[in-house]
Amino acid sequence: MPKDEPKTWKRKPHYYWWMLANTVAACLAILSWVLCLHVFGHPEIPRNYEILEKLGRTDPPVGFSLQQAPPGDAADPRALYRRYAELDPHSLISLNAALMRNYLKSLDEPGLIQYVEGDFVVTEVRALTADDLFHPGFAMRGQAMIQPDEFSEAAPWPVTIDYLFPTKEVAAKEWFRPGDQLSVSKVPNCAMVLRVVRDDTGDTPVVQLTAVPIAMGEYQVGKENEFTVSTPEKLNPAAVFPVFGKVEAESE
Repeated sequence: MPKDEPKTWKRKPHYYWWMLANTVAACLAILSWVLCLHVFGHPEIPRNYEILEKLGRTDPPVGFSLQQAPPGDAADPRALYRRYAELDPHSLISLNAALMRNYLKSLDEPGLIQYVEGDFVVTEVRALTADDLFHPGFAMRGQAMIQPDEFSEAAPWPVTIDYLFPTKEVAAKEWFRPGDQLSVSKVPNCAMVLRVVRDDTGDTPVVQLTAVPIAMGEYQVGKENEFTVSTPEKLNPAAVFPVFGKVEAESE
């Protein structure tokens, strides 16, 4: 029986390794580019925002004077209900991501700015914590009230507003008590819609709005009291919304 001849290995040509190295490098470059676009383009995703914070590439929190506040549509509870009550869950998720992204990127998409107007009755008040979008400050929930006509009394409308006040004067929350009347207008409040949740647990869907002021300055409470609404020092896009009541179930 003839002995088996030893196997011989052919050496790969130099251009093979050169092509392989360039292919790997190109793939890594494309992957890095895609990841960078994703991280910088979607700061509303908490893990992306953490990365941007470590890199020192986050935009400063929004804070304008009343004169510098960007223009935007203003709507009362009736118009807000018509706008948001019929949105399907997927549309709500997309809208909320866009609203938070716009807020974190210094409102670079003015078309997304929606100001809240209307009359509300205070139902809850609490201080904001490190788990919220920003702190110090406090949040107040208000039930929308609509007067059908000049001969009727105002009645509840299926819209609530969680108004988040960034302020160092947290004790001012004691000036808002359940049952108090709250009037919100584009000027001077500039309270912008940041989150929209639809609560379908009752017979009539309820639109729950989270609003944040983007014009800083003095806020008048009654005739004698006022506190300063100040630009937040730090933002936490991982905060849970709404800040009162039912927790919103969303997936990224």
